[in-house]
Amino acid sequence: MLTICTRQVYNINMKGVESTMSSATARISVNVDGEVKQKAQSVLSEIGMDLTTAIDLLLRTIVREERIPFELRTERSYREELHKQYIQMELDRAKVEAADSKTIRLSHSEVLEKLRQQKAARHGL
Repeated sequence: MLTICTRQVYNINMKGVESTMSSATARISVNVDGEVKQKAQSVLSEIGMDLTTAIDLLLRTIVREERIPFELRTERSYREELHKQYIQMELDRAKVEAADSKTIRLSHSEVLEKLRQQKAARHGL
């Protein structure tokens, strides 16, 4: 069982008059996998936060931004996006190599022939 603490919220309206709103404590019961809860508490503990505060922060962010503050995707959608990023990275790399005048593309047999020629030139053959 999680408890969200009571907070005093101060608002300043357009006329500059300060008003106070008191939000009541609300109790939320959430069923989650025990292992997930323990791992989340461990991570949150490392950053100095408890689970109640993290959930309160999540809810406040949802209210403020009027959306879930992270992207929800299917596994397939995620894989497709990674594949697109990989292809773009390879295209960018190929463009850089093509623009580099020092890049020479040779087949395996061409490399061996050039090595033979260099060796022959060094030995005066």
